[in-house]
Amino acid sequence: MVVPEIIQYGVQDAVILDCNYTYGTNTSGLVVKWFFRNKARPVYQWIVSQKPQDMGILRGRVDLAYRASSDPLKMHRALRIVKPDTDISGDYTCVVSTFMEEDSRTKQMIVFGKLFFKAR
Repeated sequence: MVVPEIIQYGVQDAVILDCNYTYGTNTSGLVVKWFFRNKARPVYQWIVSQKPQDMGILRGRVDLAYRASSDPLKMHRALRIVKPDTDISGDYTCVVSTFMEEDSRTKQMIVFGKLFFKAR
């Protein structure tokens, strides 16, 4: 899992959170879900052979056309978040599941703003 630990607001046009995985012979029901902070509801979901979906705090902020791989079982595994802002700082969990198994990883990303101090 590749998630930048810290980025500065306004410096990058987009940030990529990648959830690379390996798969065996049974890929029935392969789904990639990303969760933000509390893991109650996904903020991104991709079911193989369907279009990816962005939800919650990331709705309208994910480049749904982005492809992390040409492999049809991995192409939409990553999030490309456009114009990252400080409100998306926190833990990101990627969950990859099939009908037979599931695995997950969590990493934190901090988006910080510039601080301006006024001399007195």
